[in-house]
Amino acid sequence: MRTVFVSGMTALALACAPAVTASGVTHEGGRAGETAAWRLARVNTLPGDDVLDDVTVLGDGSVWAAGHRVANGKQRGLVQWYDGRAWQVVPGTPSYELKAVTATSNRNVWVFGQGKAARWNGRAWTAFSLGGAFSATDADATGAKDVWAVAGSSASARHWNGSSWRSVRLPAHAAAVDVYKARDVWAAGTKGDRPAVMRWNGKSWALVPTPAIKLPAPDAVAFLDDIAVVSPGNVWAVGGVTWEGANDEGDDVTYNRTLVMRWNGTSWATSVGSANAQPYTEVEPDGKGGMWVVQGNWNPTLWHVTGSAWRSVPLPRKAGTDAVLFSIARRPGTAALWGAGFTVPQGDPDDPSANGTFWRTR
Repeated sequence: MRTVFVSGMTALALACAPAVTASGVTHEGGRAGETAAWRLARVNTLPGDDVLDDVTVLGDGSVWAAGHRVANGKQRGLVQWYDGRAWQVVPGTPSYELKAVTATSNRNVWVFGQGKAARWNGRAWTAFSLGGAFSATDADATGAKDVWAVAGSSASARHWNGSSWRSVRLPAHAAAVDVYKARDVWAAGTKGDRPAVMRWNGKSWALVPTPAIKLPAPDAVAFLDDIAVVSPGNVWAVGGVTWEGANDEGDDVTYNRTLVMRWNGTSWATSVGSANAQPYTEVEPDGKGGMWVVQGNWNPTLWHVTGSAWRSVPLPRKAGTDAVLFSIARRPGTAALWGAGFTVPQGDPDDPSANGTFWRTR
């Protein structure tokens, strides 16, 4: 991925993504949803509305999630912690909406909102400014002195060195970041109307050459929403292609296709879906040599990728509810994954409260 430029589609590229039907429904040769690999772990019962935007999992099994809640007309941040036995809402949470969370221990937890970050040291929060225009969309860390945050709308990242946050220039806009190790950090997003992958070598960020993508329309934009670095020879980045058009009745329509990019240590394999379908939003290793890929937010499809096979797995939810899945994260060294988002009643009920929701693999 560092030096090799590969053009066009390859046989490997086609193996990296499932087939797409004319209706835009993605499928693979196996029996769709044949196994309930995920289960509903928790639905919050907090007063008012609450939403979980991001989740991270530590090696000891602790789970941290961040988002926001609205009660009595007032919004404030929400941070929840599962210590392996019980859940708790962390006190003193920042007053603003939280969009990202990362942690290296239960005494080094970072949450991020519009222009701000806050650190939990196990007893209290400490607030920091990141610049009012910087709204973090993702964060990752190796330790107490090495934390990265990126914002999809910004061509700069923020880096914590143990004493202060500093702005670091990026060669493109980055929506997601994955720290493989301290001097090997990857990020993914967009540059103009094309997907972009970037890499930090300990001194500076540089674009990683990626294949040219033939866009389906003049105003189409290809983008990456997430990146997962399994190893320097196994990197996945997912997202989509979007453009505006009109349907047969002349109504304005937003069209989407899926996008998968995979680096195998020698070359890229890139695949754009052939029909209208929701973009991919998350990618995470399954801990067994395969990957989990999330497609869409509302009542999304989870894809389990093993080798060249893609198998769809429905996201479980209570009867009479719709679900949104914003984030998935794996417990390091295991095959256990957690997801976070929210669920709402279907239809138009008198009390359409959103409840923060957790899922986990069985």
